[in-house]
Amino acid sequence: MRIGDYHGGGHRIIKSTVLIILLVLATVSDFKTYRIPNKLILSGLVISFYFQFLEGSFLSVLYSLGILLLICIVFLPIYYIRAIGAGDIKLFAMISCFVGMKQGIQVIIVAFIIGGVFSIVKLFYYHIFRSQLQSLAEYITQTYYLKKIVPYSSISSKKKNVIHFSFPILLSTILLIGGDFISLNVLLF
Repeated sequence: MRIGDYHGGGHRIIKSTVLIILLVLATVSDFKTYRIPNKLILSGLVISFYFQFLEGSFLSVLYSLGILLLICIVFLPIYYIRAIGAGDIKLFAMISCFVGMKQGIQVIIVAFIIGGVFSIVKLFYYHIFRSQLQSLAEYITQTYYLKKIVPYSSISSKKKNVIHFSFPILLSTILLIGGDFISLNVLLF
């Protein structure tokens, strides 16, 4: 039996544990430095490619590279206006290389929902909901009249307005993996 064969879910546990450890390290770094190290992302990608190779073939690795490229292209406009950080995009790409495109999309959707909730709570906590809504309206008006998309600097310029998006990404991944293992246990028992 190859390492890539799913026997009792052990392989999935190892793969998921490695992914969660990488995400915890990324989240800690994000909270401390507002950055996610490229070395961490690169290490995660190499590890995910290794798992892909063990599970399938070299074509699986090429498929993962395609996922990586697609996610970077899709999120480029959101990054351009500074609504999401480059490290967060790279985390999404790394996660999708670990779990596949379908589950990667699920992680992304749930992470945005969690991040949205965190954002709203933070806006009310700091009593800046109204001022940020006004800034957003000004940004939309400016973009409309200039006919050009520019970075939304109001959010990125004040650290108290920043959401460490790596944390919703971590939570989303844990929810996905937890749901996966619940399904796996139901099937096994």
